[in-house]
Amino acid sequence: MASTRFRSDAGLTVRMTVVMLLLGVLYVSVAAALIWYGVSAVVVLILAAVGGLAQWYFSDKLALTAMRAHEVTPNQAPELHGMIDRLCALADMPKPRVAISDSDIPNAFATGRSPSTPWSA
Repeated sequence: MASTRFRSDAGLTVRMTVVMLLLGVLYVSVAAALIWYGVSAVVVLILAAVGGLAQWYFSDKLALTAMRAHEVTPNQAPELHGMIDRLCALADMPKPRVAISDSDIPNAFATGRSPSTPWSA
């Protein structure tokens, strides 16, 4: 496991594990319901595989669309880009693309499949 300067957050780990398990139960329940109603198990497996690949490939785009976020350049949001530059330098990470969601509620998230497709909003 890679070393980090940040302490682990047991509460966050528990919440993420519970959400992952609940999503797994939901997916299995939907597959079981489809099979129960007469859909072939092979068709259900193909649908599950296609759905899983689509979720993996489009997850960053879906998250940005759901938040109505749009990418901003350093000229459009210099303070935000400066803050992200400093955080990335401290964490020794590559700088992600930056997007802003016009919302009255403060929020921040990162999304992407790999370091080559990072987003920060």
